[in-house]
Amino acid sequence: MKKLILIIPLIISLIALSDLFAAEKKVKKVIHSTPPIDYAGLENPLTQADPKTLPDNDPNILAGKRLYMATCAACHGIRGDGKGPEADGFVTPVKPVNFIDPETIAAVDQGYVLWRIDEGGQDEPFYSAMPFWKDDFTETEKWQIILYVYKNAGVSPKAK
Repeated sequence: MKKLILIIPLIISLIALSDLFAAEKKVKKVIHSTPPIDYAGLENPLTQADPKTLPDNDPNILAGKRLYMATCAACHGIRGDGKGPEADGFVTPVKPVNFIDPETIAAVDQGYVLWRIDEGGQDEPFYSAMPFWKDDFTETEKWQIILYVYKNAGVSPKAK
């Protein structure tokens, strides 16, 4: 009986500690830096519609999908979940962004996403493996990718 009296508080303590550690792991905070003034509040010139609501056969969505699959999916994944085939090979502490997570692209406007495409993330403040794409795509292509990323993830840009 003495052993049982000693074991019960121990089990209760372990359960409480495991709940505490589980709660700590669930807390996650995504920090978004302030974009340069040139990008702040930019609107997508291709459409004023919420990208999430555009039809799958919209020409800009189709063009964005083609570009995304060719250049972004290897890291960010086909679904945009940050689990592309190259994601596990990253040596930087920052893994590819999971666009489906409501704390990522749904928390920023399209101008912010354009900034990240243009400037990448290899330097301060991001220190990720994301390359800069500023000179690799036309402005129209970048906006098409942005439309597709929101559409694919099923999220809307942050409202102004």
